[in-house]
Amino acid sequence: MALGLLCASPVQASELIVESGPGRAGPLSWQSAELRYRPASAEGPGWTALLSNVRIRGDADSGILLSRLHIDCPSPSDADSADKAPSGPPTLTLCPAGELNWEMPEGQAGRAEVQLTQDSDRLRFGLDDDALTVSGHWLLQEGRLEGLTIELDAFDASLLLPFVSTGADLDVLYGQITARVTLATSELSGEWKIQGGGFDGREGQVAGDGLELAGSINGRIVGDERQLEMKLTQKAGELLIGPLYLPAPETPIEIALQLEQDAPDVLHVPSLSYDHPGVARLRAMVSLGYSDERWQVTEAELFELEADLQQAWPRWVDGLAASAGFSGLEASGSLAASARLVDGELTALDAVLEAFELSDPRGRFDIGTTLARIQQEASGIQLAMDLESLMVYGLPFGAARVRVAERDEAWILQEPLRLPLLDGAVVIDRLELEPDPEARRVTLDANIEPLSLEQLTTTLGWPEFGGELSGFFPGVELRDDRLNVTGGINVNAFSGQIQLSELVVERPFGTLPALAAQVEINRLDLLELTGAFNFGRMEGEVSGWMRDLRLLDWRPVAMDSRLFTHDDVSRRRISQRAVDNLSNLGGGLGGALIGNTVLSVFEDFPYRRAGLACRLSNNICYIDGVAEHESGGFYIVEGRGLPHLDIIGHRRLVDWPQLLSQLEAATR
Repeated sequence: MALGLLCASPVQASELIVESGPGRAGPLSWQSAELRYRPASAEGPGWTALLSNVRIRGDADSGILLSRLHIDCPSPSDADSADKAPSGPPTLTLCPAGELNWEMPEGQAGRAEVQLTQDSDRLRFGLDDDALTVSGHWLLQEGRLEGLTIELDAFDASLLLPFVSTGADLDVLYGQITARVTLATSELSGEWKIQGGGFDGREGQVAGDGLELAGSINGRIVGDERQLEMKLTQKAGELLIGPLYLPAPETPIEIALQLEQDAPDVLHVPSLSYDHPGVARLRAMVSLGYSDERWQVTEAELFELEADLQQAWPRWVDGLAASAGFSGLEASGSLAASARLVDGELTALDAVLEAFELSDPRGRFDIGTTLARIQQEASGIQLAMDLESLMVYGLPFGAARVRVAERDEAWILQEPLRLPLLDGAVVIDRLELEPDPEARRVTLDANIEPLSLEQLTTTLGWPEFGGELSGFFPGVELRDDRLNVTGGINVNAFSGQIQLSELVVERPFGTLPALAAQVEINRLDLLELTGAFNFGRMEGEVSGWMRDLRLLDWRPVAMDSRLFTHDDVSRRRISQRAVDNLSNLGGGLGGALIGNTVLSVFEDFPYRRAGLACRLSNNICYIDGVAEHESGGFYIVEGRGLPHLDIIGHRRLVDWPQLLSQLEAATR
């Protein structure tokens, strides 16, 4: 829309009014506009302008909404004009002392004094209020800004929210800004600081609070090259960026960078530095190119990275680790690294971890003093790591040597990894890691060298029993936080054997780990078994299974299990205490009768067969025995000879937590 007014002679009119509907001028659009000109009136000569529903770079449904702008510019009196008239070329005074009223969308109002004057080929402008001062001039003939100065004094940052909310996707912005920025023809300079700053946006994915920031900016244009230097100091405040949480720094953080651009599609950052005393230090450079409608890194080099992990871990890593279920890890040691990236390819890398230690407060693992180095060589990346110790779920592994290399975009174990464990070891003969994010997978072949169950159970705080643990795993696969074990684990214990097969572990180190397996039990010596668990003495041999076993957070939640004795064992006897405990589990008769009869004089009783079954589902155990009884119950123990004693169960449904409590009490 264009409006013009041509006056050939004085016009005697009380007021000239020009009204318009929707219009646009460059990036500015509005729903309606009104211009009033007063040649002479009681209020004095002058003009006013009113724009409603004003937006910058947008239409009715987009852009930055400024809402309502009202400008009032009274002209000076004739006497004032004569006193202030310049001696040079004639000057047109547009608005020597006006008033701007800006009503924000929320109904907040800001008022400022505005001045617009024209002399020669320059249009000078100025705006003043308590917190904001703007001054400068515009070259009319060249159509460009020659000078601009902006000063802010405890300026309310929330007033900027309508201008930044669309691009930055912010819902909340607050703080006080103090700044001075000067723009000349080819130079830019300024200093600023924010106190009590904060923001929130992207549905809580980005946020900041209590920010105290200070910075400076200096730029210049030399020929076709643009140069910019920026510095930022953070003295206080916490930040949240997605899963990354950065707590308030104990010492100020200083960030500096230089930008250079000599072509529209090329941008250089020859110097980028980050200094957090006592925590981390970084020096780097980056080059970017614009293609396919986006900026891409063409070259990057990390000259230096140094970090004290005891200080840097809680600031930079803990938030990311917490999102994966590893919050509160405690780390120590130092990291030094350098690297180079060209066109997306890593061409150089050298990173060293010294005296590294990492422990989990939940006791899931503990990495002892470690020295590690990862390097980029002609054949690929090489990793060398020497572990002093490793603890995983209470299992204390000894010193180990790890050598891994990159081959065909996969990580390959260069030599067998032997992890000593008590008097045995866990040996990984083959390991291959495919790091592709869409198909990340770990496969390995491993075996367990026989180790003493007596030492193992003592270490884990379990009831002590003898025997050996061994196993062979020809194909273990970890994919999508799911561990599948091909082969089986053999436990030689209680003069018998326990075999685990079809073993699957989900989220082994995450929240609520789950385990599924098939368990077969073959001819365990009952005297050794009941002695180890302090259940009361039984003699004989027992076999059975736990099919479709499932553990959640290492506690059974589902299974179909059965234990039964063998008739071909000559000596099969059960003590009074074992009778009592079995009777309590099945809610049956047996133990209750002993104390009231002549049976109390016997220490143990012969039995023909014994057994117990439990089908666990929804925290209910469906119990059964070795045979049905004519009373409608079931045999848990079927006696033989004299003294004859049967244990008959009558409770078919048992609360699983209650049953566990009874078992714990029975073995206490």
